[in-house]
Order: sequence, then structure tokens, then C-alpha cells
Amino acid sequence: MLLLVVAVSCAASLGLTNIVRTYTLRRGVLDRPNARSSHSIPTPRGGGLALIAASVLGIAVAVVANLATTNDALILTAGMLALGAVGWLDDTRGVRPGVRLVVHGGVAVWTVYMFGGLPSIHLGNESLSLGVGGYLIGVVGIVWGINLFNFMDGIDGLAGSQAVLIFGTGALLLVLHGDNSLGAISASVAAAAVGFLAWNWPPAKIFLGDAGSGVIGYLVAALAIASENHGSVPLIAFAILSGLFITDATITLLRRVSRGERPTVAHRDHAYQRLTRAWGSHRVVTARAASVTLTLVFLAYIGTMIPRLMLPVFVVAYVFLTVLYVLAERRAPMQAGRRS
Repeated sequence: MLLLVVAVSCAASLGLTNIVRTYTLRRGVLDRPNARSSHSIPTPRGGGLALIAASVLGIAVAVVANLATTNDALILTAGMLALGAVGWLDDTRGVRPGVRLVVHGGVAVWTVYMFGGLPSIHLGNESLSLGVGGYLIGVVGIVWGINLFNFMDGIDGLAGSQAVLIFGTGALLLVLHGDNSLGAISASVAAAAVGFLAWNWPPAKIFLGDAGSGVIGYLVAALAIASENHGSVPLIAFAILSGLFITDATITLLRRVSRGERPTVAHRDHAYQRLTRAWGSHRVVTARAASVTLTLVFLAYIGTMIPRLMLPVFVVAYVFLTVLYVLAERRAPMQAGRRS
């Protein structure tokens, strides 16, 4: 039945993305190149709407097939739809940052509360008790997840390919640990990302837009919290899988803030953007990013299957990613900019 979920979600995404692309072209919902863009021709955006719809359809099939629980499905679907709605409005009409933040925060609070907070985090064979503070950590983590995927969705195929790898591996690990509910949900999202990627692979025919990038980031963080609380795949395994985006987005943000620049101002300072300019190819950067995440997939698998190695593997993963960021800086340094 899991194969049926995957097939339905992938086929729906493939077809719906074409429908959304046709609609956005007709309505002029285009991402037009500017000084901070990494693309050179106007391209439809809002393709994330198709990914959301396909994922929800796949999740519904999983519930009907008794693979996913109604509780898990309703919590995550509600969050997806709320974020997808505000993202679509932002793609088509524009939404004030304050409004987006309120929605992001509201969805994060809802999700953490419904999943029972984040009382502890497993670090291999040991666990770290968080108590009430786990609620705050969980909310901040989800809000950051929503926004970091938005930050990192800047070149053809990058966010889509990372979603395939993260959710595909997440599904495998969850099922191996007996968490069929979250595993089926993760598999549905991975399959929807495959269908979307067929349209988004360089040269992209449509972009995710805010309607999709924020939802993907939300689902990574929400699944990590839910899985941690289910006692299946540790939260830090998901932190390893999404480490490429976490490292680039976080280090770049801290560097920009340290230079006195406003974090809300659009820019092209992320390592992946600088490497795209240096190498002159979206395809090369996206493919190399995928190869890095495949290394992280291996590390996450080792740590998940051998709990005593989880914390050392986590450290190795982030040392590896930090080294790569330094190498990217040497190849394509971040230029000093004006204070914004």
C-alpha cells in the first residue's frame, strides 16, 4: 500500500504542477529577474501549491489504507494548508512580513502543542531533558525551518532535490523503526517532490515559490519533532539530513547580521548562490549539493541504526559541512555590502 501512496502522490504532483504552471503563466505570476536573482528569465512561481495538494492527496490515501494515523495526518495537513495559503498569497499579491511571521508562529505553536511539546531529545543512547523549555525550542525550530528553506530556494532544482533526499530517507528510516504513520507521510511528500522536480530541474520551468518552500521546511522540522516524540527516528537525524541548508542559511545569516545588514532584506550571499555565479551553472551546484546530502544520508543512517554512534556522527556531519562552507568561501568569497 505504501507504493500506492507514492504513486498517487508523484503522479498528482506531476500533473498538478503543469496545471499550476499554465495558470500562473496566464495570470502573469512570474518571478522576474532582478539584481538579487540567480535566474535570468521570467519564470512562473507558485509550483509549491501543486506539491502541497499532491502531498495531501497521498496522505489521505495513507490514512484510508491505515498506514498513517488520522491524528498525525490532521496535524501536519493543517499546518501545510495554512502555510501554503499565506505563501500563495505572497506569491500572487504580496504579504507583509509581520503577517507571515504571525502565521508561521501560529502554525509552529499549533504543531508543537498537538504533538505534545518537545520534552526531551535523544542523543544516541542518552537523552537530554528539555521540560517546558522544549515547547519554545520546538516553536523556534519550526519557524526557522520554514524560513531557511525559503532562503535556500534560490536556484533551479535545489530545494526540490533536497526535499526528495530528505523525505525519502526520512521515510525509509521511519519505516525501518516501525513508525509507519510518519513514514507514509514522509514518503508522500518525497514522491510529490519527485513529481515537482521533473518541472523544476535545471533549466526550471516553474519555481516552488513561498507556497512550497516554507511548507517543505515546516514538514522537516515538524516530522523531526513528531518522530522524536514517537520514539522512532531521533530529531538530530533529521538535523543531519537537512544539514546542508541549515549550515548555509545559519552561517550566512549570522555573518550578514554581524556586518550590520538587515536579515529580512533579499540578497545573493548564500554559499550556493555565490558558487552558482562562480561556476556559472545551476545544474552543477544542485548536483553537487545532492552529492553532499547523499553523504549526510549515509551518516544519518549509521547514527540511526547504531544509536551509540549518533552523537559522534552528528558532530562529524557538521564539521564536514563547516569545512565545505569554508571551501566555498575561498572559491567564491562573500563580498562586503552596504548596511541595509
